[in-house]
Amino acid sequence: MLKKSVWLWLAVSFSAFAEDNTAQRLWQNTRQAVQGQERKVHENETQADTALDPSAQPGEEDVGERLFIAVNHSNWPEVRKLLAEYRRQSEYDPDIALFAQAALARADGNWNAAKRDYETLLKRQPDFLRGRLDFARLLYEGRLNREATSEFVKLQQEPLPEAVKENIASFQEALKERESWQGSVSIGAIWNDNINEGSNGYVCRLEIDGECFDSASGEPSIEAGGMKYEAAAVRRWQVTGHHGVFVRGLGYGRVYRNHTPYNEHTASISTGYQFENARHTLAVAPLFEWNSKGNKTNNRAYGVRGEWNMDLDNWSWNTEAEWKHLDYANKETLLDGSLVSVYNTLSYIPRGDLMVYVGLDWQQRKTKDDTDSYRQTSARVGMAKLFSAGFDTSLNATFSHRSHKAENAILEKRRRENEQTYFLNVGADRWKIAGMKPVLTLKHRRINSNIDWLYNSKQNEVSISLTKNF
Repeated sequence: MLKKSVWLWLAVSFSAFAEDNTAQRLWQNTRQAVQGQERKVHENETQADTALDPSAQPGEEDVGERLFIAVNHSNWPEVRKLLAEYRRQSEYDPDIALFAQAALARADGNWNAAKRDYETLLKRQPDFLRGRLDFARLLYEGRLNREATSEFVKLQQEPLPEAVKENIASFQEALKERESWQGSVSIGAIWNDNINEGSNGYVCRLEIDGECFDSASGEPSIEAGGMKYEAAAVRRWQVTGHHGVFVRGLGYGRVYRNHTPYNEHTASISTGYQFENARHTLAVAPLFEWNSKGNKTNNRAYGVRGEWNMDLDNWSWNTEAEWKHLDYANKETLLDGSLVSVYNTLSYIPRGDLMVYVGLDWQQRKTKDDTDSYRQTSARVGMAKLFSAGFDTSLNATFSHRSHKAENAILEKRRRENEQTYFLNVGADRWKIAGMKPVLTLKHRRINSNIDWLYNSKQNEVSISLTKNF
């Protein structure tokens, strides 16, 4: 007859390698917040450009003036039409045509062609302020921060309309933020009805005449309240051209009242090379991680991570790949080994106050014992919405399937399970306290296993935090 203590040990052992996706979620939220800040700087661009409209009113035959105004209003279909018409005139101004051509290339995302055309134009017309303004913006979009800063400083010294000066100031502020620390920090109270992922299950393996002679029980769920914290920070430095270095740090944890064994803390840092231009960001760096449970070191990890991000107007594609080796403090668990993770996210911003995204992830865990090794695939879907009343909300769901490599000799099964996790966050900017926004988070997680009595679990969590973005 198997003893109950054996089954409880198995439950604790298996929960130790149920990898949490907190790090990936925290970094994704930070990346999306930074992207939102980058987009805000362009909001007043059209207003500033119209301040540089020619003073005279265009006539029916003044194609060059109409072309200039169409560029100022970002009316690109009209620009294409008028540019072709303008070039057919016998005495057209090649500099006006080149200005429109460069603006079109910028609007189409052809950064290199736009830079080449603006440079040619400004060599011929160094005092053309509108061309210099667009060129500075182009350098900003191409992540040439040092060069963009220099151009904006020069423009600030010129006699320009107030709307244009305000737009230049917004770009200068965005450049300062881009090369400073960016991220978020959050701390708050938490309540969870199943901190140990207990199944509350029961199984009778041998029953004779209505009496059970061989039974076992899963771990009972434990309810607890406490505190949680999350922090993410990244900083980038341009070295030369599009090449630079970055530092990224993550930290998160939970402390439960009267349940010290379930306290958990994780810290991760990576620093390495980064390439950035108008469309693409590529980063490669070593990774170091530390994790504790019950106020004792649980494992240390080292590895390497890479990230590629591509922006196409309102669309964004992000791929993160990570390999790390985990070294556990308790060698009896046989959990030492590697973890390979790949996260893919497609985001779409149909308008400034709404974003939707989908993701597809893959993980492979290898340990000393094949029973503990597994492969996992996940799908994510989510959205974020800003409301004019000073509130914001985000909702996301993750669906995962995990399959272990080998059969467990005691359980006589190879473990397989499906997992669902749902998050709802509601923030209130209008109720900020010392610059920190209150956020209500609801989380529901459930695991359905083929060894249901031991590994099935449901978990509900509520937290109220104060969050500051910087």
